[in-house]
Amino acid sequence: MPSALESQPQTIVAVLAVACVVLLAAVVVLVLRDRRRRSPAVVADEALRAAFAEINRRLGTLEGGVAQITAHLPKTVQGVGVVRYNPFPDMGGAMSFSLALLDGRANGIVVSVLNNRDTARVYGKPVEAGESSYTLSDEERQALALARGQRR
Repeated sequence: MPSALESQPQTIVAVLAVACVVLLAAVVVLVLRDRRRRSPAVVADEALRAAFAEINRRLGTLEGGVAQITAHLPKTVQGVGVVRYNPFPDMGGAMSFSLALLDGRANGIVVSVLNNRDTARVYGKPVEAGESSYTLSDEERQALALARGQRR
């Protein structure tokens, strides 16, 4: 006795034809869906995401650098004052000077150099919070005032 498949070859061909059409339709849908995913708009979107990720990485690096600079900034020289003068009126010109160097907290030093024809004397006086525990000359006080005025 012949099987049902052998007795109706037309039915088999029709079923196979329908299966092929369904399979072909599924392949076409998958290909179109993949093309939509990789459309120029999607590719541009992916490129923008990559660019934003790079910008965020670089911004993080810059913020870290700014934080380091901000931490060290109060310790840097931010105020400078120089006053030239002649401590020996009977000799030469204004070849002597007082120099004040202050950081962001008004800490630093006042250096005075007194010059005459034969010698030079150098004096250094520490400064804390804008004041020195040592007695300052008028020129040293002027240099310190200039340095404090330049500080931002």
